[in-house]
Amino acid sequence: MLSSRIISTLQFFDLQDTPLTLLELHRFLIGDVEEIKKMLDQNFELSFIPFFPKAEHVPMDQVLTILDGDCKAEVDCLYGFYALKGRGSIIIRRWENYLYGIKREQLIQKFVSGARHLPFIRGIGLVGSQALGQQKPESDIDLLILVAPKFMWLARFFVTGYFQFFGIRRHGKNVANRFCLNHYITDGKPLSFDRNIYTAAEYIKLRPLVYAGNIKKFQSENASWMSFLYPNIDFLPAVDRVSRIQNFLERLLGGSAGAWIEQTIKKLQYKRINTGEFIVASDEELSFHPQNRKRELFRRFFKLQK
Repeated sequence: MLSSRIISTLQFFDLQDTPLTLLELHRFLIGDVEEIKKMLDQNFELSFIPFFPKAEHVPMDQVLTILDGDCKAEVDCLYGFYALKGRGSIIIRRWENYLYGIKREQLIQKFVSGARHLPFIRGIGLVGSQALGQQKPESDIDLLILVAPKFMWLARFFVTGYFQFFGIRRHGKNVANRFCLNHYITDGKPLSFDRNIYTAAEYIKLRPLVYAGNIKKFQSENASWMSFLYPNIDFLPAVDRVSRIQNFLERLLGGSAGAWIEQTIKKLQYKRINTGEFIVASDEELSFHPQNRKRELFRRFFKLQK
């Protein structure tokens, strides 16, 4: 039933203190929760299934009709945002927090585009709080970075050096208004793990910053499982203009010498990585989320669905 899906969507984002616009609610409209639960393992991750049945796309005007009808008693609308009844405070907070995102948008515009010249970078996208207007005074700027196959560690070396050189990389207690470089994925690699309603929402709100075509391709490559969770998603293609500087640097580093440097840097970087349950370190993906709280979020969300 559409009304229950709308309430479930608002509940999921309410647990993250995030109200939604009509456009966001339509885009992030969660599928049939009962069908989703059948596909999840004990960690609330989607089981590996070659084909996920996709629910029917729901028009936006139909969502609005249900909001103004069946859901009216359970939903508040204020300043164009929707939230669960009695949770108008998170709408006010989101409006107030927009001010904190202005400086971060200026930093994004000033620094990120230059990263397109770095060798072996295939795409950079904005994720996290800044991507959906959830920013707070202490928020950082989360980036998803796509890299060329076989050059994961060298690409990370250049990206880290670039943001460190400008003094805008998050590290230690330096968090607010700094770039968080904690997720790298090989270009062209569909995900086979960490497939859940939180990660899917992160990739749906992913905003292309560098090489938009590859970012859109990444979303499309993972659309089968994401659209099972969020049936209303749709990714439009984009065309990239490749940097000549990047091409030149890759010609210098793309041969046997580059392969040797890649392996050397890998050994040096790997020694500094503390492995753990929420830390992935491989030639295809680097993900550093040691304080991951997703499972607690999932437990609370699915408890509400009973």
